[in-house]
Amino acid sequence: MTAVPAVPAVTAVPAAPSLPSRPLRFGVVLISEDCSGAEWTAKCRRAETLGYDVIAVPDHLNLLSPFPTAVLAAEATEKAVIGTYVLNAAFHHPVLLARDVTTTGALIGGRLELGLGTGYVRSEFAALGLPDDPASRVRRLRRLVTGLDTLLEHKGPPLMIGGHGDRVLRLAARRAEIVSFTGAPYRPEYGRTALVGADELLRRVEFVRAEAGPRAPRIELNVLSKATVLTRDRRAGVETVRRYAPDLPPERLLELPTLFVGTPAQIAEQVLRHRETHGLTYFTVMETAMEDFGAVIELLR
Repeated sequence: MTAVPAVPAVTAVPAAPSLPSRPLRFGVVLISEDCSGAEWTAKCRRAETLGYDVIAVPDHLNLLSPFPTAVLAAEATEKAVIGTYVLNAAFHHPVLLARDVTTTGALIGGRLELGLGTGYVRSEFAALGLPDDPASRVRRLRRLVTGLDTLLEHKGPPLMIGGHGDRVLRLAARRAEIVSFTGAPYRPEYGRTALVGADELLRRVEFVRAEAGPRAPRIELNVLSKATVLTRDRRAGVETVRRYAPDLPPERLLELPTLFVGTPAQIAEQVLRHRETHGLTYFTVMETAMEDFGAVIELLR
């Protein structure tokens, strides 16, 4: 097999025809484990300097609490939106979450983006004494979304709902301003989640558009990238991320919106292609990829 040639320049690609043209947005999920206040603010400032539009805080029991870290992230930056990516619905009561959302939104000047999901770490559900079967997790998310909608009276921050299955994506299509695609369902044969192919992710996008109906043109589509590998040899580079999708051959791994492999210019072309083919305009990476993907953002501004 021959290596994929380098792409000499980034060329503009039209947006998906079924959606209005949107500017690209880029987010990064920062990890607060064992993080001091000074370390956290330094990371947030670096993310904004690199051009990230959204600084996101996750919600896991081994990390610092998301809302205090969101407030500190806003204090450390000037313009970046501060998001939760994503809150585990099992951790939050609608009334208490509405208070946290209202307080945080007021303190950071309306820069909050609220991301919700079902959660997926089994040990966290065990720590709370809650069942973690898919139906229970989706019910908790649905109750939280309904409760927030009533309590906030449609005056809350933009709502993102992330997931992969029909029930979560149907809820997202009907209630959220932003739909986030994880592209990684639980795979019993691996005992963990694994990435699906680009064709299956496109079917998930089409499912959301169909469920959204007249709302579809107003919904922003986000995707969470698992890894970014800067390399001139894409075939060799993609082997380093094979663990995320063990059953996909190299050529299909290189098509994924959930993995980025290549030179900054090649990855920038990939981002534009996914905007054209999937309608994705909001790309989120993990902190481990923050510096490398920053070189891609620079080309796309």
